[in-house]
Amino acid sequence: MSGSTKPPSPALPPRFFGLMKATSVFLAVALLTQGITAGQLMSDEDGAQLHHATSGVVSFALLLQAVAALLVWRAGRGSWRYLAVTLLLMVFTSVQFLVGSSGDVAVHVPLGVALFGAGAVLVAQVWSVRPVRTAE
Repeated sequence: MSGSTKPPSPALPPRFFGLMKATSVFLAVALLTQGITAGQLMSDEDGAQLHHATSGVVSFALLLQAVAALLVWRAGRGSWRYLAVTLLLMVFTSVQFLVGSSGDVAVHVPLGVALFGAGAVLVAQVWSVRPVRTAE
């Protein structure tokens, strides 16, 4: 063997991808919890307080997801798409907070369902794709 060709680098997941997996699940659970507490609005007098309180958990989960997606993209040399999806979720969640504060249930409920669906899709994408970066 001449040694002039070096072996291909092994494929590695982007750095911080494990963090993003965890934060995507946390976000989906927070969004599901919002849906559950929305149902309690109809049957329990304390449901509104619980629904409002869990909205803070959704905000925190979105912030963690954004940090993880940013780290995967910038420091981990992963895809920017996860950050783009997370930022879109942040925009639509902000709209959701405004619509919910105004009491427009006809928009608030379907948008909440769509947000949970988007969170579930994000989890499926993050957990099913094997992103790679080259070893340095």
